Amino acid sequence: MQMDEGTGLSMINTQSQADTKKEFEELLLSCTDSMYNLAYRLTQNRDDAFDLVQDATLRAFRFFHQFKRGTNFKGWILTIVRNHFINQYRKKKREPGKVNYDDVESFVGAPQTNGMVEEIFGESLQTSIDQLPEEMRTAITLFYVDGFAYKEIAQIMGCPIGTVMSRLYMAKQILKRKLKVIMENEGQI
Repeated sequence: MQMDEGTGLSMINTQSQADTKKEFEELLLSCTDSMYNLAYRLTQNRDDAFDLVQDATLRAFRFFHQFKRGTNFKGWILTIVRNHFINQYRKKKREPGKVNYDDVESFVGAPQTNGMVEEIFGESLQTSIDQLPEEMRTAITLFYVDGFAYKEIAQIMGCPIGTVMSRLYMAKQILKRKLKVIMENEGQI
């Protein structure tokens, strides 16, 4: 084994670190859209979603040695995104209330949404989804946007499959009622 005299680290260790970084980056590339979609659903704010994805990516890389090769990387990293959001939320709840000047200055109601999502679903559905409780928004996003199976969603959300199914069912019922009212108000029914 060759030693690098300047750092005392072995050349093999340095090569292994480079391989690990490359493997992580390759796996991460296939998940970035899903990470952002979930982060946006959780935070309901574009900038906060980017921050959450960045923080979760750093955390995932730091703990990449704990990832079991051959398992579902996308599920693993989305679990990190969700757990990091929950931890941040709990931390913010313990802090005294703060007012962000930019939020007050640009207050207009609902945050701006991803243009592609608006084209596919429409503004009414987007607004209705944003008003769902966090657990239902997360389940809807993971199931319909990212295409995860119930079992994978259960692992990501840390709950039984039955709970996932229940959250999806309840979310769909709420959305149906809200959209029916909107359509009635617009004279489409």
